[in-house]
Amino acid sequence: MAHTIRCAHDDCDEYSLRAAFQPTPRETEAADHRRSLAGDGWSDVEGRDYCPAHSPGAPRA
Repeated sequence: MAHTIRCAHDDCDEYSLRAAFQPTPRETEAADHRRSLAGDGWSDVEGRDYCPAHSPGAPRA
């Protein structure tokens, strides 16, 4: 099973792919993936995922 999360920013191609060999319910896999990405600086704002460079709270470049 694989789960992909893409940055919701309009001009961003960042994504994260997580694959598992053991059967896991999709909801569980998605929750685990988001939890691990949060540790890497990704954020979930109103159901949309943003990479660390585009998190709404990140400083603007």
